[in-house]
Amino acid sequence: MSGRVLHTGQVVIDLALRLDAMPAPGGDGFAEDGGIHVGGGFNVLLASRQLGVETVFCGTLGTGTFSDSARAGLDRIGVRHAGVTRPEDIGYCVAITDASAERTFISTRGAETRDPVDAFDALAPRPDDVIYMSGYSLASPENEAALLRLVGRLGGPVCRVLLDVSPMVGTASLDTLEAMRTLAPLWSMNEREALLLGERLDVDGSTPEELCAGLSARLGETLVRAGDAGAWYSLGAEPEHIDSITVEAIDTNGAGDAHSGVLCAALARGEDLPTALLWANVAGALSTTRRGPATCPDEREIIQALRRLP
Repeated sequence: MSGRVLHTGQVVIDLALRLDAMPAPGGDGFAEDGGIHVGGGFNVLLASRQLGVETVFCGTLGTGTFSDSARAGLDRIGVRHAGVTRPEDIGYCVAITDASAERTFISTRGAETRDPVDAFDALAPRPDDVIYMSGYSLASPENEAALLRLVGRLGGPVCRVLLDVSPMVGTASLDTLEAMRTLAPLWSMNEREALLLGERLDVDGSTPEELCAGLSARLGETLVRAGDAGAWYSLGAEPEHIDSITVEAIDTNGAGDAHSGVLCAALARGEDLPTALLWANVAGALSTTRRGPATCPDEREIIQALRRLP
């Protein structure tokens, strides 16, 4: 029997824009409307469901138009909301993608950033579950407190935990990051996030391989995602390279989410780690060939793409 993916992060609304280049400070420009989407943690939830794994959203939703859209999106993909509902609405994110496929995010704060301290007290993970934790939870004092309470209650490794560090790792409390180590999570990050964390932890290195080795020696199990160059993985030993496929990216918004969701789902389903990492790399790559934030391929597409690897 498969385990579940238990998501403790945030769901928001994405207002997507596409433009050639960001205007200079004080300037202005015109963008193409990329649509309004349920986003944030929803992208991870969708990716997990693409592998058919039971997925539960344990984060906070609110009350209002945006929250109604989020609930409808969760219902559509078969994800149950087991978290708190607050009286205010969830926030939104202006997600801007330029001609190089790079993305820039500007977000508001809503109900999703106001977890009560006991938000996860009912969370009862089983040994075959995978808990997804987001570094964005550390951008809010309320969410950070709720997450730390969960970490303290679990007391140690009870199941697989994926900590997707996010850019917030550049400002998050080092004491909080140290506390997270008690769960022995898999620390997942892109190259920029690895550089930010490496600088804060005095880790030598500038390449994904070097950063993966240094961060793993300090934190434990570490994954550094390197786009179309694949990823580097280490559990305190020599980093191992995990391959990916070459694609022509048009929108990188949500690529890391697709990677994390598929990785969580594959592990919950009982796939071995090398297989899960390879599937996640391919899913993340394929997601960049489509416009929008929640564009993770389904299992059939992932399997077909795997055949392109040597």
